[in-house]
Amino acid sequence: MATVIVGCKLPHGLQVNLGGVKVVLRGANSSRILGGFGITRDVDKDLIEGWLKAEAKNPIVANGMVFIATTDREADKAASEREGEKSGFEGIDPKKPGKDLKKADD
Repeated sequence: MATVIVGCKLPHGLQVNLGGVKVVLRGANSSRILGGFGITRDVDKDLIEGWLKAEAKNPIVANGMVFIATTDREADKAASEREGEKSGFEGIDPKKPGKDLKKADD
């Protein structure tokens, strides 16, 4: 069985399920982080490639929040290239809470 390294930028990771086989991907809050991506090693290559293909239109996949790499160097490069990408789960800046929101009174 060939395995790969998988990066996931979602805060709490992701459970991947394909054909009844499940794997839990580490997220951005895990202890193994690379450019904001949680890193999961030794993921079955066929499983994750099949899942990525099946979920190609899912915004998580389409926006690069999950990637696969075969080496540490490749994982580092992929994470670095996507480091600035937003997952939509980032915290709110209390000084600039965002559109249609106002700062709470102190």
